[in-house]
Amino acid sequence: MNHSILLTLLVLIHATSSFLFTPQVHTSSSCTSLTVKISKESEEESRSPDAWAGSNPKLRTAIVRNRQNRARARQNKQKREPKTTRKRRLLFLHKETTVKKKRDLRVTRTVPLEERAMLKDVKLGSTLNGQVISVVNFGAFIDVGCEKDVLLHVKDMSEEFISHPSTLVSPGDTISVYVKYSQDGKVGLSLLENSIQEEVDEDVIQVEDLDEGDELWGVVLRSTNFGFFISVGTSQPAFLHFMDHSDFPVMEGTHPKDYGMEGEKVRVWVKEVDVEKGRVKVQGNRPDDLPRLGWE
Repeated sequence: MNHSILLTLLVLIHATSSFLFTPQVHTSSSCTSLTVKISKESEEESRSPDAWAGSNPKLRTAIVRNRQNRARARQNKQKREPKTTRKRRLLFLHKETTVKKKRDLRVTRTVPLEERAMLKDVKLGSTLNGQVISVVNFGAFIDVGCEKDVLLHVKDMSEEFISHPSTLVSPGDTISVYVKYSQDGKVGLSLLENSIQEEVDEDVIQVEDLDEGDELWGVVLRSTNFGFFISVGTSQPAFLHFMDHSDFPVMEGTHPKDYGMEGEKVRVWVKEVDVEKGRVKVQGNRPDDLPRLGWE
């Protein structure tokens, strides 16, 4: 009797468990298959050009409203952005745009290095054919076949006001320039006739017109324990740290005064600009992100 009762209970338990759990498995699998089916249909509709037009109008309205809300949220986030963060972000975008423009430029010099003349031999009042190497806010650097490029200041480009030198010249252009002064290796150029000057009146470069990566020529005025002060045409001399000197890997461990640079003419590139203090830091190595100048 006991055995029959036990057997009956086991049969009932087995039947009950089958009844309770089996439908749940089928329901789960059917839901999974339904979800996969819906996702596949959504993919096919999104790929179809008529998917948007054929979708539910309420769904389209909800999608558009969601996009508008996201755009409004981004705008509000930028409005709440701290001034320092905003300034840093805009400065980064400006530098990124400037570097991209310079990277896209490439100029090939037509006169070999060994055939170039000395600037001190340039005659006052002569006309030279030059090639525009780079355009900056305060003018353009012109290759006139000499040992270094010469600055054509923006005020010597036209008698009328121009917003930026790039409105008249571009890198790679070949132009005719007049030598308005030439004294002790310092040469001034002009696009205007009858602009000869008997005395040197050097053009002062405004610090706010300088950008990172701009090429400058200057004369080393003096050396300190940390580097060199160089006259580059700005109201205050630019500073070249000894670690930014092109010979630093070779001269490492040598005091800057032992470089023997005072009075030398050097070519440098702008590294940092502090407009508020009017200070400029330069480096002796050409920045890697600038286009290379080839020689034919």
